[in-house]
Amino acid sequence: MKLKLRWLLMSDIHFKLYDLDRVIRTADWIAYTARQYDISRAVICGDLLTTRASQPTHVLSACYRFLDKLTSVVPHVNIILGNHDLAYRRDYTTSALEALSISRLAPFITLHSEIASHEWDGRRVFVMPFREDQGEIVKALRDLDSKEAATTLGFGHLAINRAITQKHVIAPQTGEAGRPIRYPGLTGVGDFAPLARTFTGHFHSYQTILQVTKQQPKDLQGSVTYIGAPLQLTWADLFDTQRGVVLLDPESLEHELVVSPHAVGYTAVGAQEVLADRIGAKEVQDKHVMITGKLPRLEYVSTRDRLIKLGVRNVRDLNPVAAEWQSRSMSLGKTVLPDDIQNQPDTGRKIWEELGESRPPSPAQPLAVASLGPMAHGTERKPFGLAEMVKEYVSSLDLGALLDDRREILTLVGKRLLEVSKHPLDKAARAVKYKDMLDLSPRSTLFLPSIDTPGPGMAQNIFAAHPVSLEITNFLSVQGTLRLDFKLQFQPGINFIIGHNGAGKSTIIEAITWCQFGQCIRGGLGVNDVVNDVVKKNCSVRLTFANGYTISRYRKHKEFHNRVIVERDGMIQTQFEGPNAKSTQASIDDLLGVDFSTFVRIVVLGNESTASFLSSTQLEKRQLIETVLGLEVLDGGAETCKSMLNEVDKELGDIRSQVEAKTHTIGYLTSRVKQMDEKLRCLRDEATSLTKEMQIEQQKQVVMHNEKELERNKLQEELQTLQPSPESRGALLSIRKDVSQGQDEVDKLGVLVRRAQARASVDRERAIIEQNAKATKRQLNHLEKNLEHLLEENSTLEAPASATQGDKDKKSTEASSGQGILLSIASAFHNLRTYILQLASPAARRKRGMGEQAAFRAREAVRRWDEHVRAVAGLSKDFAETQDKVANMMESIANLHRDVANRTCISESDIDIAAQKFTAQEALSIPGQLTAAIEQLRTLTEREIDLQCTYESQKEKWLRKQSDLEAHDKKINMTKKGWADHLYQLRLRLASKEQEIATNEEHLEADAKSLVKYQQKACELDRKAEGIHSHREIFAFWQSAFTRRQVAASTATFRGFVIERHLGELNRLLTQILMVMYQDARYARTATTGALKALFEADNEDNYHDNEEGNNISVLEPSLSIAPTLDYAKKSGGERKRVDLALFFALFMMSESRSPHRAGYMLVDEAFDSLDEAGQASVLKWCRWSAERLTYLFVITHSQSLVRIAEEEGTAEGGVGASVVTTKAGERGTELEVNGVRIGIPPASGREHRA
Repeated sequence: MKLKLRWLLMSDIHFKLYDLDRVIRTADWIAYTARQYDISRAVICGDLLTTRASQPTHVLSACYRFLDKLTSVVPHVNIILGNHDLAYRRDYTTSALEALSISRLAPFITLHSEIASHEWDGRRVFVMPFREDQGEIVKALRDLDSKEAATTLGFGHLAINRAITQKHVIAPQTGEAGRPIRYPGLTGVGDFAPLARTFTGHFHSYQTILQVTKQQPKDLQGSVTYIGAPLQLTWADLFDTQRGVVLLDPESLEHELVVSPHAVGYTAVGAQEVLADRIGAKEVQDKHVMITGKLPRLEYVSTRDRLIKLGVRNVRDLNPVAAEWQSRSMSLGKTVLPDDIQNQPDTGRKIWEELGESRPPSPAQPLAVASLGPMAHGTERKPFGLAEMVKEYVSSLDLGALLDDRREILTLVGKRLLEVSKHPLDKAARAVKYKDMLDLSPRSTLFLPSIDTPGPGMAQNIFAAHPVSLEITNFLSVQGTLRLDFKLQFQPGINFIIGHNGAGKSTIIEAITWCQFGQCIRGGLGVNDVVNDVVKKNCSVRLTFANGYTISRYRKHKEFHNRVIVERDGMIQTQFEGPNAKSTQASIDDLLGVDFSTFVRIVVLGNESTASFLSSTQLEKRQLIETVLGLEVLDGGAETCKSMLNEVDKELGDIRSQVEAKTHTIGYLTSRVKQMDEKLRCLRDEATSLTKEMQIEQQKQVVMHNEKELERNKLQEELQTLQPSPESRGALLSIRKDVSQGQDEVDKLGVLVRRAQARASVDRERAIIEQNAKATKRQLNHLEKNLEHLLEENSTLEAPASATQGDKDKKSTEASSGQGILLSIASAFHNLRTYILQLASPAARRKRGMGEQAAFRAREAVRRWDEHVRAVAGLSKDFAETQDKVANMMESIANLHRDVANRTCISESDIDIAAQKFTAQEALSIPGQLTAAIEQLRTLTEREIDLQCTYESQKEKWLRKQSDLEAHDKKINMTKKGWADHLYQLRLRLASKEQEIATNEEHLEADAKSLVKYQQKACELDRKAEGIHSHREIFAFWQSAFTRRQVAASTATFRGFVIERHLGELNRLLTQILMVMYQDARYARTATTGALKALFEADNEDNYHDNEEGNNISVLEPSLSIAPTLDYAKKSGGERKRVDLALFFALFMMSESRSPHRAGYMLVDEAFDSLDEAGQASVLKWCRWSAERLTYLFVITHSQSLVRIAEEEGTAEGGVGASVVTTKAGERGTELEVNGVRIGIPPASGREHRA
């Protein structure tokens, strides 16, 4: 009997240091479940481990112990690598589990790192290990044969669009669950429709995603099932208790979730229930507990203490929400694929954490940012969007009677004006008319959601400019090629670049800027001045970003000349190359989301001698602040309103001239309608008399028709009685099915009979071989006796000890086989004969003084030896012949099945099956079974013939009656045709009259419609003119709202409203950055006076929630200039520079969260050198704090004290400090060193980079 196969599926076990005992307990349960259900194969769909690069030894040991337990009860274990199993990004083979890929472990345990097809237990499977670019998996799926794919099972570690990443979103204050969070990826379930089913890991909630075309829940063809984690691993898993492993039947593809008894590890309880002792120890013991409800700090502490006494594992903090750029410890999170980042609403630090690129937080970081909670909550989490503020602005105004009831359309037009203004170079935006602005229909697709509004559309316009590599060739002071891998050669965080003047410290910053914008930060350089003065040609800079984009800019290059090439994932994007350099750069600026002017003032912090923020005028700073706030689009909005007003005025003049032309036509049409109405009355009377005549004729025809129908109904009833019953048909089908099954049984037994005959042939041949074997055995016994006789005779022969001692030793080692003994005896005879001949020689006799008598004895001994040797040779020949017989018998046994197959014309595989499956008695019984099956088949066949005859006879009667019915119907049709001919003549006369009536009616209707039409058009034109005038008021309103001109004090412009609304946010951010920069400075609170001192006093933690004084302090006024209360002009140069730096840092942070260009890095060119040590220490504090959201911060400096302070603070806090890159002028231009090791050197056999 064939055993039913069962596969055990699991994923996302996540062996980790935190809660390791829970993971081990769950793993032991999985091994026990595998034994309990008699599993034939276990499939682990990724993420056995948790951390990428390093694994604690005892965690790794626990993982391997689990695999040892699993393999002891499961014959085959297949492990598919997940993202947490891999050590490095885009390296899909290096893993702590790589030891499992040893070939000697297969097929017991197999590690899958490649996308491939396999066959497991007779079922085709397709394994899909983790890939950051899931397009590789989709492409491999499309290459499969469609018929094979339809029966193939898929196993992988996938991120599918709309998969649930968090089933229950819990509000800590209420404990209520919201809607689940779904993954907004690019790879959908439709990409896996070709497969029979797909099972995957990666997301921790158990779920099945059906194909969109499948309406039935039970239709799982092409579905994707997430196995889920077998236990709760983070707070994101709260209330999600359906967790465990999946049992799969590989034949029927049915699956079942086996819920783990150890799944729940996180729970939530109400504070009041704990304080009232209504929570038992069993409910919370050994679990992570979240306290829900609004409660003060003191009550939270009391509740936490009671829970700890009940034996909880951990209690969640009262305010667990930290700044978005801070990493959360003990959290697995979800991995967002690079191709899917564009679908995420936030592309900041969180995404880089999930990609595994961020470094772990140092122990000092929580202390460094502990006081910055208000910044995290008050600045980072509030979405910014001009489109959102339009509605608030319109709602806040006291509009006149003409616009007061049109606030909705006023808001919509304002949003659309902003949307069009954001794309001034877009042809579609320039083609928009004022009517498109006012279109309220849901079918309007001219406007997409604003990029300022968080949503799916936002990510499509965000450029995440996280640098991966930089290649500089013959640029400025670089001779040859300098290749820099940011991940390998720079440290995430602060990187100092030091060196003497002229060594090329600014090369990296200038190369990054020139590559993107074609301009250098330093002024006075011509377009060809960037080419190295020594090489004088082939200048290029190639910058690669983590989002797949690469920008390559060339100057005086032998192959690419002066081109700028944009690539994505290695494919050249020709759409960015315009007819000239200006249009090409404009396309690249649009891609990057930033232009050169904004870049050098937001991302690059240069010294006062360069075009940077510190050297900007007050007007330039104001413009930069407006750019960060997104107000530059308001100027375009005002211009758009002006063009819309011109369009409205032109259309309004055209409408007024059309109204006069319509009035003249209305009088003529009114008199003509009266004449046509009288003529129609006469024609209708004539048509009425013809209609009555036709009705009388039709009544006669109805009576005759009813009589014919009665006769037909009678025939129909008789036909129904003769129709074969469904029971007879069902019986016939049933007996046919039985005959088919009987025939199948006979065919099956026929095959078994042939196999049984083959088995009998094998038994006969085997019996003959056994008889031959017995005869050979008797012959061997006879030869053994002869051998013993020869051995006894050999022992009686005389031989010197020196001549035979070696042979005796050799005999003892070869006595294990008959042929070996004979060979040893023959050898001994040969040696002894030689010795005797030596003794018999005259020289020997002289030497030993032997007599003639001794020589005679020697010759006699030689004769006896010769006879003995001949006997030994004969015996050896007999042994050889016997050995040949044994070899022939062994060959006959080995080829027994093949020989029988050749004689019986039966395949050798069938003979093997028969030999294994049947005993001799079973083989003899099979012919009898075949005879019985044939007899049963004959009986069923006879019964089928009887039923068929009966059925055919009944059917013949039914067909005859059917023929009679058809003849009657034909007669009825002939009668109807005669009636139709008569009625046709009457209808012709009536139709002629009706045609005349219709013609006149059409003329009347046309004239009437024309009259109404002209009247309506006249009214519509009047209304349209009125409506257009009201539309003009809308555009006039927004033209005034967007203007830069001064308006009446009682009227608030939209520009002023936006600045007033978000200036407070910028001031709070600026204030908090100043507090970071002044924190722990020796003279921080003594050197600051006035409003600046009030900034620190307002930050007192004790009165933060009650005292609002700090929030009323403003660094910037609504005019976007420094507030006079700060006495900015009276401050020293160093203090003024701190304020300027704080403003720059604040604008940089706001730009990172609002701008479409997310740099992820900052370039500082000697901007901190002029500060004293206290000032340098303060800006370094901000730099370390900002490094939590920036990947790289490059600081060019001459100041050794700045580097020393950074290194000392890094050592004191237990962190990694800062990386120092030294530049020097070498023989081949600028050279870079880190810790004395030169970096950026291309390989000796390096090839030219691709375009």
